[in-house]
Amino acid sequence: MKLAVPRPSTIAFAVAVLAVALSPAVLDMPQQSLLTRALIFGLMAASLDIAYGHGGLASLGHSALAGVGGYSVGIMMVKHEIDSFFLGILVAVVVSALVSLIFGLLALRAKGIYFILATFTLGQMLSNLALQWKALKSPGVEAIVGIGWPSFGFIDNWVDYWDSTTILRAVLVVVVIAFLCIRRILGSPFGQSLRGVRDNAERMEALGYHAWAYRLASIVISGAFAGLAGALFAYHSGIITPSNIGIAASGVLVLMVILGGSGSIYGPLIGGMVVTAAQFYAGEWSEARAPLVIGAIYIVTALALRGGVAGAVATQHRRWRQARGSA
Repeated sequence: MKLAVPRPSTIAFAVAVLAVALSPAVLDMPQQSLLTRALIFGLMAASLDIAYGHGGLASLGHSALAGVGGYSVGIMMVKHEIDSFFLGILVAVVVSALVSLIFGLLALRAKGIYFILATFTLGQMLSNLALQWKALKSPGVEAIVGIGWPSFGFIDNWVDYWDSTTILRAVLVVVVIAFLCIRRILGSPFGQSLRGVRDNAERMEALGYHAWAYRLASIVISGAFAGLAGALFAYHSGIITPSNIGIAASGVLVLMVILGGSGSIYGPLIGGMVVTAAQFYAGEWSEARAPLVIGAIYIVTALALRGGVAGAVATQHRRWRQARGSA
């Protein structure tokens, strides 16, 4: 009986998770906070790639869907004093999925560039709603502030204090579980059919698949995971603002996916973490020049990494296997 050998990518993912879990031994508190933020945005980019990379639906309103999750937990905690993590995450995921369903029903009436414009418009509508609706603001500010770290119920009995190290590891656990769920979904017959719709919708329709329904499902699933990431962002940052869900934030998410490798399994997670770190250190170097750094990443990615980091790694691995086989 042969034992199943894990794929190199799976081994690399497991090693990376272990490295992040042990990283507090060598990282100070600000660096741990940055790594936590990078994990959250990695999950957010991975959620976008469900519809973008695997469904072929480029969206410029995805940060708004993540913002729905953030505002949901913010309202629950600040305005209604409901601090349960599990209830907050459940509400964030469900509400984001419902808003994504509305997004999909409206945006899928258009195709191509018009679909992108539709998602851009819907995202800006949510951003303006957050800017103008008093129910989505704390008194005196254009945001919801005062969001604390939530209660984990019985788990709190095992934790003396939720410091940056404990929060990092808690977020890591949630991100890993969510990522394994995403990988399972994309590896299922649904994921294979979704990629078939992306590549040739007419042929899939001829085979009896409802292409529109698969696209709508990808938007809803993508939005649900975005809501989870948005809730984690709000809990970690302590604040959620309209700028977090605007067009600029959505554009950065697209960059994360492209840099990591759209349509890949691990690429968007890598891209999200790299771009988040680049934004932080560019801002530390020069706040005024930080957009130039992000713009340079866009250009380099477009010219030199068209398949993203994951595509470059896959290409090198394929060449190595071919060279090994010929030898």
